[in-house]
Amino acid sequence: MTALQTYLAALAPGIDIVAGCAGMSEDQLCAAGAPNKTARTLLTLADALFAPTSFTRLQRQAVDAARDRAHPLPTLEVIERYAARAKTKRDAWRLRVELCRTAADTDEMEKLARKKLRELNPPTPPRPGVRIRRRKDAPWTLAITGPSSLIADLESSLDEDSPLDSVAELFSSTAASAADRPTITTNAIITLDELDRIIDGDGEEISIQLTNGARISGADLVSRTLAERGLITLVHPFEGAVNLYRTERMASEKQRLMAAAENPVCPWTDCNYPADKCQIHHLQAWQHGGDTNISNLATCCPYHNGVNDDDPNAPPIRGRLVRRRGRVVWQPPWADTAPTDT
Repeated sequence: MTALQTYLAALAPGIDIVAGCAGMSEDQLCAAGAPNKTARTLLTLADALFAPTSFTRLQRQAVDAARDRAHPLPTLEVIERYAARAKTKRDAWRLRVELCRTAADTDEMEKLARKKLRELNPPTPPRPGVRIRRRKDAPWTLAITGPSSLIADLESSLDEDSPLDSVAELFSSTAASAADRPTITTNAIITLDELDRIIDGDGEEISIQLTNGARISGADLVSRTLAERGLITLVHPFEGAVNLYRTERMASEKQRLMAAAENPVCPWTDCNYPADKCQIHHLQAWQHGGDTNISNLATCCPYHNGVNDDDPNAPPIRGRLVRRRGRVVWQPPWADTAPTDT
């Protein structure tokens, strides 16, 4: 018998091979000559088909059917891969039994298993709404789910050659009345040195952070009608926010806008939640004597605002926002709790 014939013959009694692995460890299988990946696959099948379970009758039926049908190892792998994705253990065992009783090669078994699993786990109907996926330093995604008539109407307004431009025109069309269009109050944060470069015509190389989480170039900012797009806050590189233009807000609203200008997204590490949707957080909590001054305020997403360690005298759990060298940063619970420069 050739090596190929020996290999193919060994694949045939798949369930007996799996039964022989029951109770063994990966190290033992590897010591017996099995490659790491093969050892893990065999142990996964052994745990599924021979480990103690409360569904002993279904387990016995599945093993007997796999032996009667002489399913090879690759077919047993397919059966287990789909059975493991059933929502309940009972459904998983019923699917194993049904598939093990079916005479099919590996490809046919995969098609059948996929169909049966879809019947067990029907897809959840999509819910109408709008979902936004924000990515750091990458394009964002706006997904709209709604009645077919609405989506069809939107699609009819798209230009196949430039769909993104037609979407932008659809949302900002001057044909819409001012009453129908939302008022945008996002901040564009520009340092004074960046403003000089924009005025000199070098705006294309400057990336400006908006408090709604987006970024635009200086050239894009100049090309827009600022009164329609939002507000501009000038920020000195060392002194912080200098002044707020294009607004006549009450002091509390001005503080919110200036806090958003300083932190366009939630300052917690790796959080990209936009400031326009953030809450205003007291670095020194109000109940612990903190003032509502701009130096003591920061934007913070609802989740991190809720888990922030507000009490400086309590054992730290999740860390807290502090001001270090003029910047608001997250202080981890294991960090040195030196006085902050608020």
